[in-house]
Amino acid sequence: MTSLTKISMALLCSISFIFADDLSPTQEKSSSADILYNTISEKVLDWSSLLDTRLSTWMGFDDNDTLCVSNDITQEDLSRVDTFFQNDRYLNETKDIYVRLRLNTYWYSQESNKINARLSAQLPFNKCKKQWKLFLHDIITKQSEIQRTDGFSGGVGIRYDREEKFGINASYSVGLRNSSPYFGARYTLPLHYGTWKIEPVQTFKYSTKYYFEEETNLYLDNLFNRADLFRIQLHRKSASTTKGTDYGLILQYYKNLGKNAGWELTQSFFGNTHYNHFYENDENYNGINNYVTSVSWRENVWKKWFYYEIRPSVNFHKDHNYRPSYSIHFLVDFYFGKYN
Repeated sequence: MTSLTKISMALLCSISFIFADDLSPTQEKSSSADILYNTISEKVLDWSSLLDTRLSTWMGFDDNDTLCVSNDITQEDLSRVDTFFQNDRYLNETKDIYVRLRLNTYWYSQESNKINARLSAQLPFNKCKKQWKLFLHDIITKQSEIQRTDGFSGGVGIRYDREEKFGINASYSVGLRNSSPYFGARYTLPLHYGTWKIEPVQTFKYSTKYYFEEETNLYLDNLFNRADLFRIQLHRKSASTTKGTDYGLILQYYKNLGKNAGWELTQSFFGNTHYNHFYENDENYNGINNYVTSVSWRENVWKKWFYYEIRPSVNFHKDHNYRPSYSIHFLVDFYFGKYN
């Protein structure tokens, strides 16, 4: 049985199991799925507490240690949109204790279809919960031409959130990525101008085996009606594995439809100062090489820990001579833990 078939069967079995007990989101009676969720969530919290106690004892910290307790960490300043969509900004900045299993299905009109499962987790330490976090995040080995930016550092490791200094928030991570040690640093500077929140983000990533890369993202957020969000994202990135500099402009509008649903409209433009693919009589092409339009619908359709999202997209990529390429991304999230 191929891996693709196994993952497909796991996806179908998981969804069938969840909806087998109860299809009513308002029913008060605890189903077996609720019991399973509570059991796993309690285990996640127990693991966080156990690791925290062991690490604190090993490092000689106690509850009153100034190296372990800080009230000045203001790293998390996320909109409800980032939290609800559980995007990369959420993974990069949240203080939540969680384990998330994401089942992905991709259908492409001009690429091979994909099905995969990805596991993400974060266990903040109670005594140092504003500073130290153990994380796990599955690695994307091949990025789709429909790019995402400000990506989370995959692998397993420890993240440290430094106290705010001069208005700058910083986090550092060290761990293993494909069995290779790596280091990452992320700096943010939240600013406000009228109804706009302006936040430049600078990241550095270094792997002893694979690469060095640095990336700049500038977010300009305008919140409407305390729920709907218009976001402009300016992006640039350079890496030791690619020539030139990637750049992009992403326009996003998020519409909130209550506590349990929302949609996102995105228009993106991506380019490079030295495009790496070669064409006849066009070996040194530079400029915009992909235009992407996508719509996402995300809903917490049943239990508070069960999400699904559908994202149809169309992109016009130079690799396809700017002919339209269609795709549908369907994902299911199982989220165990708690929101702080």
